[in-house]
Amino acid sequence: MVLISCSQRERQISSVLVNDELGARIKMASERLVFGREPEITEDFLLACITSDPKFQRRFTEYCGDQCGRYLSTFSRIQVKGNPIDLNGLVKKIIANQKPDGRFGNSDLIFDPTKLTGNHMALLWGNGRLLTGLMDYYAVYKDHEALKAAEKLGKFLTDVAHSCSRPEVIEKFKTMGAMGFICFTQITDGLVKLYEQTFDKKYLALASSVYKLLPPFGNQHSHGYLNTLYGVMGLYHATKDTADLNFARRIYQQVVDSPNYLISGGVPEYFGEHTTVNYRDEGCSEADFVMLSLELWKATENVDYLDKAEYCLFSELMFNQYNSGDFGSHNIDEKFGFLTAPSQGRCWWCCDYHGLQAMIEAHNCIVTVKNGIKHVNIYASVIYKDSGIAFTLQKATGNKAIYNLEIDSCGNSEQVLALRSPSWSARTSILINDKPAIIKPVNGYIQLKQVWKKGDHITINLAYKFQIVTFDRKTFSSAGMPKTLNKTALQYGPYLMSVDDVYNTSFMAEPSDRNVIYLREKDLVEGKFEQAIAPSSNLGEAYLQFDYKHEGYYSIGKVKMRPMSEVSHGPLPNVQLWFNFEKK
Repeated sequence: MVLISCSQRERQISSVLVNDELGARIKMASERLVFGREPEITEDFLLACITSDPKFQRRFTEYCGDQCGRYLSTFSRIQVKGNPIDLNGLVKKIIANQKPDGRFGNSDLIFDPTKLTGNHMALLWGNGRLLTGLMDYYAVYKDHEALKAAEKLGKFLTDVAHSCSRPEVIEKFKTMGAMGFICFTQITDGLVKLYEQTFDKKYLALASSVYKLLPPFGNQHSHGYLNTLYGVMGLYHATKDTADLNFARRIYQQVVDSPNYLISGGVPEYFGEHTTVNYRDEGCSEADFVMLSLELWKATENVDYLDKAEYCLFSELMFNQYNSGDFGSHNIDEKFGFLTAPSQGRCWWCCDYHGLQAMIEAHNCIVTVKNGIKHVNIYASVIYKDSGIAFTLQKATGNKAIYNLEIDSCGNSEQVLALRSPSWSARTSILINDKPAIIKPVNGYIQLKQVWKKGDHITINLAYKFQIVTFDRKTFSSAGMPKTLNKTALQYGPYLMSVDDVYNTSFMAEPSDRNVIYLREKDLVEGKFEQAIAPSSNLGEAYLQFDYKHEGYYSIGKVKMRPMSEVSHGPLPNVQLWFNFEKK
């Protein structure tokens, strides 16, 4: 498996390494799409939403071009050895199904503003995703036929924009969920990418006018809403117009300040629904939140956006992934956590692609370069190489928060490595060739400047913070925690901790609402806690064990807490996130 940074073709980052959780997740997701069955992702399966061939009927073909576009976006970023689908051949077949007016899919839909239906919006959604896919493909392969098809599609979207922009249309569709007005506003992403390759400003003008029509934050499909904001960030990168950036920042903050920002770091599938049967997460939305947060961080250098991207990635998005490699949906009980459902929400038609894309984008952000300085931003395993230096960053062991960075090659010039000192680490200790480096962080990074040589090694030791978060989102450090706290979540380092009824069968045994987990005051002061055994885990340092008293009986038992993402490596359980704690 090779990940390709489309913006820097000369740099390739490969995975998977030892103790490499992010790399393992990417491998799970990519191999499910390439080699998985039920359903098997074939060319005919992908093309079904633009060929309308009844022989290949499947779910959501009315979203014309959606799955084709997602496939192009994903596999333009990653190459999987043995993939039976030839990407270049697939693109030729996609282009062959383009309609004379530039659209893909149902040519019977007339875009008269008085006759628009949900199916019109579904076609716009799918065509918008396909435009993005064609442009992601073109950015890597420079296939001029693909660009011509994208320009024809851009003309179609431009031609129907006036009908779709009418006030009565916005009002009609603003809260219609997955067939809502967000199906139109999300075309911003593809339009900006089309401009970046053609320099035709009409695409920028349309993108700028479209996103401003996004209805006020409320009851909408969160994937389309956040994906629109992701397109706005692309627009900002193209124009440097701070009005675009400020719009994205403002709406993002509204989301984070609202009840829609989950304790797991993600968002529900639909904004504004907290008690309905449809209250659940969605892989696409969580992926959007990660990618939008990363784009805001790149644009502003505000590390809070990076913190939120990382937290959502390591908690919500990795939890969202099933042990099959699929991403999808899980039912939410906002006062408990996540509940099992009668059927598993493995969303092969959308989330599998989008979740993988977000993990790839996060992987590409492990190391970034600015003014020649190599910034290590996310602690995950990676092999990095550019013209000045090559190094391997890898977790030292599966049960300690220690990373090793070894110089694989370097020239004779001074190189600066900037190592992030994360907000979730109480202390970030650095050793260079086993000798302590006493350097204070500047703007959240510890800068190491010297002439490196092959074999030099840096050890990064991260001391996880132990934080308690109340139901109304007040955060207490281990030292500042009150004697008792009810309905409280536990964050340990970059992870949200959980208890589930597969790994802990007794803790959730009825009755359990008033179970109390005991925290020893000595442990809280020292910041050291009893580790639980974590066989075959890359996150063993975050498996913790505590005494607890069960509501149903008087004896003291042991409860094992672990990152919520870990449950997705096995059978899907009920996952508890809110607890009662008491200091002893």
